[in-house]
Amino acid sequence: MEKALLSAVLEHVEQGILMVDADGRVAVCNQRAIDLLGLPPDLMRSNPLFEDVKRWQMEQGEFGTVTASLLRAIKYEGINVEILDYERQRPNGTVLEVRTNRLPNGGMVRTFTDITERKSAEAAIRRAATHDPLTGLANRALFQSRLEEALANAEASRSGVGLLLLDLDDFKDVNDTLGHAVGDLLLQETALRLSSLVRKNDTVARLGGDEFAVIFAEISQVSDASTRASAIVEALRAPFFHEGRELSVAASIGVAAFPEHHRAPVELMKDADIALYRAKEQGRGQTAVYTSAARAAMERRVTIAREVREGLAARQFRPGYQPRISLKTGRIAGFEALARWQHPAKGLLSPDYFGSVFAEHELSIALGEEVIRQAAADVRSWLDQGLECGLVAVNLSSADFSDPGLAVRILRMLEEAGVHPACFEVEVTETVFLGRRTATASSILNELHKAGVSIALDDFGTGFTSLTHLKQYPVDHIKIDQSFVQNLIDDRVDAAIVTAIVNLGHAMGLHTTAEGVETIEQAERLRKAGCDFAQGRLYAEPRSGAEVPRIIRSWSSDRRTSMG
Repeated sequence: MEKALLSAVLEHVEQGILMVDADGRVAVCNQRAIDLLGLPPDLMRSNPLFEDVKRWQMEQGEFGTVTASLLRAIKYEGINVEILDYERQRPNGTVLEVRTNRLPNGGMVRTFTDITERKSAEAAIRRAATHDPLTGLANRALFQSRLEEALANAEASRSGVGLLLLDLDDFKDVNDTLGHAVGDLLLQETALRLSSLVRKNDTVARLGGDEFAVIFAEISQVSDASTRASAIVEALRAPFFHEGRELSVAASIGVAAFPEHHRAPVELMKDADIALYRAKEQGRGQTAVYTSAARAAMERRVTIAREVREGLAARQFRPGYQPRISLKTGRIAGFEALARWQHPAKGLLSPDYFGSVFAEHELSIALGEEVIRQAAADVRSWLDQGLECGLVAVNLSSADFSDPGLAVRILRMLEEAGVHPACFEVEVTETVFLGRRTATASSILNELHKAGVSIALDDFGTGFTSLTHLKQYPVDHIKIDQSFVQNLIDDRVDAAIVTAIVNLGHAMGLHTTAEGVETIEQAERLRKAGCDFAQGRLYAEPRSGAEVPRIIRSWSSDRRTSMG
């Protein structure tokens, strides 16, 4: 009865149980042990020696890896401890927890527990701690560890390490226009392409957002990393298709390397980040290699950005107004509000000093908003004095168009100042029409134009000029870049370009303004070409808002020289 009860209990427990007597024979082996160990039933019917069981398992390759370091070569004979625990993985992937108990009579009891699910869960937890859940790439923590390891190995072997920092151009626009689900697919596709371009001992990581990093281990020189970075840029240019829509995966990459650059991981990361900034300055889909000169320039930009934040908080920024003159009447037709910084120690500063901050979205937007708000207040003041100031133009940067609510903000500021939108003009360069920001820019400009704000296309004739922009967007005014005006008198090509732009403007019903006019000869040539307005040092340098009323009152239509 007791034997039958014991047998029933052994067959219903979750653990596999194998008992060996003092003679080394298997006295008990339940079905669960047979299943977990993959033992043939006919072998177990004859009360075999434990050595026969082990021999059979070895022949079948059923002795997996023992994970406990103490028991890498475990044997039944000679073990002089009462209890031993270890884990063992069978070739079929099952992980068993094995517990061995020595018996007083010289035998032993060994229990086997299937812990495959537990080990899988533990592995998942460990992976979650070291890998990005969206792309499966190494996360920032694992990346830092791999970078330190790669640098240490390179130092010991006298080889090199290449570090790439990469982010996707205009990725935010994908999320804003197509949704985060499409953005996630784009990140996953990027991860797949990056992983296919590296070796086994290299590391690809996602640091967050659309930022990726690649560690090239054991390279010979920095040019190796640069060459591979260029290959990555080309590979990412291949279109990505989603629901019939073609998307580009253009990327900018910063390259740094050991031993050419810094050894400390933090400094090497900073080197690559500086190079990435430089790559983005050069345009979309570019690579740049770190240089010490780039670091010096970056440190200067950081210093200026900090000063600009302090200057904004202290309300030190204000518009400087440069008059726009009618070439037909000689009268003031309006003003352009240019950002100026009344620095407490350095005096009045132009964007030549602080223009680098326009690359930083938050600062650029804050600075632009400050200029617009003050310009609106100044216009209200001039109107209250009974002065005709014409259109007052303010410049909008590409960063401003990252905010879909830009038009609403501008119109609200005008309303708060009591200024009609028809008194205002916004100047934009054609960079706002490039990339995935096109739809947002179009919506903003149309909303402003519908409210009565004039739209001017600045720096026309340079950069990415396309005549389709004049057709697709609500442009009222073309501003001829000063680079064409500068050599207008002596350069036949520049003169021809200016004439062509003026004729194009007239044909499309658009006003034209020439910037950078410095001589009477230039003004006269522009007048004869049919240009509507001129702006430059010939007429006046930018002046403060407080000086504008005097300028308007004292201006005479036959005036052609500097205000002095």
